[in-house]
Amino acid sequence: MGKLSEKTFQLFKKSPIKFVATVGEDGYPNLVPILSLTAWDKDTLCFVRFMVWKTRKNLEERKKVAVGTMGLFRTVEVLGEFVGFEKSGEKLEFFNNQPIYRYNAYFGAGQVGVIQVEKEAGNYPSQLWRSFQARLLASSFNHHSSSEKPVMPKPVFEKFSRILAVKFLSWRDEQGFPRLMPAMGAFPLSPDKIAVLGNLKFFRSLTPGKELSLAVLFTEPGAYQVKGRFAGIESRGVGEYALIELEQSFSCSPPLPGERIYPSAP
Repeated sequence: MGKLSEKTFQLFKKSPIKFVATVGEDGYPNLVPILSLTAWDKDTLCFVRFMVWKTRKNLEERKKVAVGTMGLFRTVEVLGEFVGFEKSGEKLEFFNNQPIYRYNAYFGAGQVGVIQVEKEAGNYPSQLWRSFQARLLASSFNHHSSSEKPVMPKPVFEKFSRILAVKFLSWRDEQGFPRLMPAMGAFPLSPDKIAVLGNLKFFRSLTPGKELSLAVLFTEPGAYQVKGRFAGIESRGVGEYALIELEQSFSCSPPLPGERIYPSAP
């Protein structure tokens, strides 16, 4: 098993932005923000099990996990193996002493998920400026057409269009591990298509049809996830971008955490 570097350890302790990627039973990556996630020590990450039903199922059934934390200039990806949920002990006491759980009249930190670190797998520039570049390119598209599938209803579309939102991308690698990276250059082209500026070397390594997921964390607070397939690289205006054709969308936050938005249940 691996260890976190001191810089990565401190970033997990200090950054408020953390995403977790797992693999679902359908083979698609599942990507959600889990802001409670922190480094317990340089071998172990832990988080509160709260509103993570699909992630919990994926962790218990497949164990492999990728976690990412974003700083102002640097984003780190760590691969690990899920160990289990703890219902007592010092980790649970640590979280229950945090103000968000200690002074909450409705819930405490009932269980803590534990991840054993395997290795630091990615070190990416955060590229926050990509959000502004994406806004410029997005303005050149006619977003809505009656022929498109409404995979992203208006609230989802609007959140993915925001400059002041954090966006991450996830995929499954050849070893079956979920992976993730920042995707601040993501923006909707239409209700069923998303483009991503940047990371072109990575996208050129993909085969069209590759399953991908994107998640957006916004300031209300709240989050959405969309899933689809890589459709190639196109060019327009400010440069080249990767195109993702969407198939599903999900809520990742209350009042409907984990609920599929599109397609709606029969």
